[in-house]
Amino acid sequence: MKTTTLLLSLFGLVACNQPADKKVTDGTTKTVPIDSLFIDTNKVTREVGQPSSESYNCNFDDFIADNKTPKLAKAIYLDKDWNLSNDREALALLDSLTAKNKTSRPFYFKVVTKTYKKADGYFSEGLGLAGKEYIEMHTKEFIANFDNKDCFTEGDLTTWAKIVMLEFSISGEGEDDYIKKLQSNCRNCSPVQKENLDKFGLALETEWKAFLKNTD
Repeated sequence: MKTTTLLLSLFGLVACNQPADKKVTDGTTKTVPIDSLFIDTNKVTREVGQPSSESYNCNFDDFIADNKTPKLAKAIYLDKDWNLSNDREALALLDSLTAKNKTSRPFYFKVVTKTYKKADGYFSEGLGLAGKEYIEMHTKEFIANFDNKDCFTEGDLTTWAKIVMLEFSISGEGEDDYIKKLQSNCRNCSPVQKENLDKFGLALETEWKAFLKNTD
């Protein structure tokens, strides 16, 4: 972020000292397209090793730059080489869903979402239980994450239905009562949040039916 700001500041100084559509070369002045002076901040971000523009829209870059953020969380978010073999470190990510610092919760919510693709064994069981309970106890917070599609996509919403199914596949609990509980918790949600919760319910119902079909 600091690198990007510095580059843009330097660019601003240069732009103030020269006409926007002129370029001086070998003592002569040439006209250049105004578009050539535009700096792609996303490109600058990628060049200095930061995440894509998603992190700027969601403030996730703050946690990547923070030395207190666990290395595992950073590696997962940045899609570097990572694994969940260290149970203590992996399960600590699940605790971060309800961290005291509420501003950090969306970041860890994103990280936990990404863990699903490698979840197995003991972590898989913990992920399913923690995910189910988090959504049930913090329904409005959960669904509010999806207000900004730059931060969390419908694909992420489907992933969370799969995460809950990790627990349902063990407990045998059906989705009907669970969805009704979530809808009750979301009575005061915005229209967009209620719509997204309905999408989550449909995704969970689809996952449940597929599970039942595979166990016949």
